[in-house]
Amino acid sequence: MSLLDGYVDRDVVKHFASLMADMKPDNIRIVILGEDLRNNIEKYDLKEWLPAWVTVEDELSLGMEVEDRSFVDKLIAFSGLEKSILTIKEKYLALPGTRSTLKEALEKGVDIRVVNDILGAMVVASRKRRNKVVYPIAGYEDEGLITAAGLAKAKTVGFRNFFVYNRHEQTNAVVKAIAEKEKQVDGFIIPLKVGLNTGTGAFSSIPLVYRKGVVISGYEPMEIMQSVWMLLNQKAEATPAVVFQRTKEASDEIVNRARWMMEEVFESSDINLDDFGLVKGGGYRIRDKYRAFDVQNAGFD
Repeated sequence: MSLLDGYVDRDVVKHFASLMADMKPDNIRIVILGEDLRNNIEKYDLKEWLPAWVTVEDELSLGMEVEDRSFVDKLIAFSGLEKSILTIKEKYLALPGTRSTLKEALEKGVDIRVVNDILGAMVVASRKRRNKVVYPIAGYEDEGLITAAGLAKAKTVGFRNFFVYNRHEQTNAVVKAIAEKEKQVDGFIIPLKVGLNTGTGAFSSIPLVYRKGVVISGYEPMEIMQSVWMLLNQKAEATPAVVFQRTKEASDEIVNRARWMMEEVFESSDINLDDFGLVKGGGYRIRDKYRAFDVQNAGFD
């Protein structure tokens, strides 16, 4: 039995599946970005509801990986430093490094503590003032906004023993890099929380230059299915565009507030993204006023 069988809006999912089944375009290739969208597609077996001519991939399958082996190696190195405590989300425990995993380091007695978010890491730092507490930050603007708020709080509190290892990415640069390299991709689905941070303008070059559509989607199964259907319509009508799947949540006020917070803490930088190599303007660097929290500038990495 699929989880979708008990989903309250299962009929809406079936409706969009039926609409897509009635369409007769060429093969379509769509890339989704973001862990939450990826997890819900897998959790609800949504690919089973798509026509055979629709392929949905994610950035990880394309080699667009930030949390690679070198990332894990660096975290393992931080965890082994004297009087250091590594705080991480649980998902990092199983990620492979070059020689081992963080779970193996934990089993050897290294001080690694699982927390839910950056605020949880700051709680550890507040209780362990004599230790250097490191927390890895990675992901798109949805995660970046949480980081920005956390670092603003850390600055207000005056932490001197709390540090972050930064690998945040700019979603629009990632999408552009994929569009340039993967010519057969027809469109992209972006997480809503990213779109509320960036607005549609950040992706304007994707339909204009690359003739590929972008839908900023909610996370529910019916919303993901609708987003796929919207991209198929754009392809069928040759009208690629950047649109919100949830138009009622796309207010300028929300976008501007989120953008201000990100720009307060971060500035643009280049980043290496696994198989894609160096992506110009693809990352976020912590601004000077918050640089004291950057572990790579703290003198003990």
